[in-house]
Amino acid sequence: MAFTMKRCVNEHENILENNEKKQKDPQYLLRVDEVPNYLQFNRFVLDGYRPQMTFWECLRSLTYLHNETINVLSHGIPLIYAVWKVPELLPQQFNEMPILPYLHIAAIIAPWLGSSVYHLFMNHISGFKTYSRLLQWDVVGVWVTQSCGGLTTIYTGVSCLPYILQLVFLGIYVCFCLRALQVAVFACGPWQRRQSFAILFLIRMVVLILRMTPYGGGHPEAIYHVIMQDLLSLIGAVISAVRIPERWLPGRFDYIFNSHNIMHVIVVIGAVHMHWAVEKDIGWMIKRVEQRSLNGH
Repeated sequence: MAFTMKRCVNEHENILENNEKKQKDPQYLLRVDEVPNYLQFNRFVLDGYRPQMTFWECLRSLTYLHNETINVLSHGIPLIYAVWKVPELLPQQFNEMPILPYLHIAAIIAPWLGSSVYHLFMNHISGFKTYSRLLQWDVVGVWVTQSCGGLTTIYTGVSCLPYILQLVFLGIYVCFCLRALQVAVFACGPWQRRQSFAILFLIRMVVLILRMTPYGGGHPEAIYHVIMQDLLSLIGAVISAVRIPERWLPGRFDYIFNSHNIMHVIVVIGAVHMHWAVEKDIGWMIKRVEQRSLNGH
């Protein structure tokens, strides 16, 4: 109890001292031992931390370099680009399952929105409660990509099965998606959050194997992009978890090229492959509907 009170007093004194330094220099940055404990999530990144800031100060931090700059920009720029390209992502005519293109749009916008907001405002002066909400927002964005982003591929992959099997498989997938959301949002740490998406990854692997058999559906050229989207996401998650390369040279990758920066770039490339896979699969479904219509006549 006494230790906890002493730590709180020390943190309060550090905040007051940092606020004085921030008034003298708005771009003043801290070392890892000068920020609150909940922001010390990578012990190999030693410098470049922003002090606790107001909303407008967090926004102004976009104008100078700190150890979250790359994390904000690497997902903020894809967010702007995705929103700009939204009209081109919607097919003119798609009656097979009209909700799929909209779920795909959500999947390519939600993670960049959640991540960029989280990294930009994670040091907000309101403290740990706000940080926790922002982290949950980030996790929900990841969940939207993991669940909605894979739905088109899964729906296409099982579309050649008997209708009842399609319903059963999609129903199971949706149930596991909801379970993953519950576990991820209330996870106790990063490993538990990563593990919450493992079952969705395994389901996608099962459908990928199905697509390679005569019983699976989907555009043949989409398989490569389906593989790449999950392979890159897996590589990014592993790099972020093991803290490479900053683990080898602590303090040398504080501002750029640390594991989280690398993971951000890799998952963006994975999302591009996801988009290419969905484009090909939706085109395949449109042609299948047209072929059925011709055969019907």
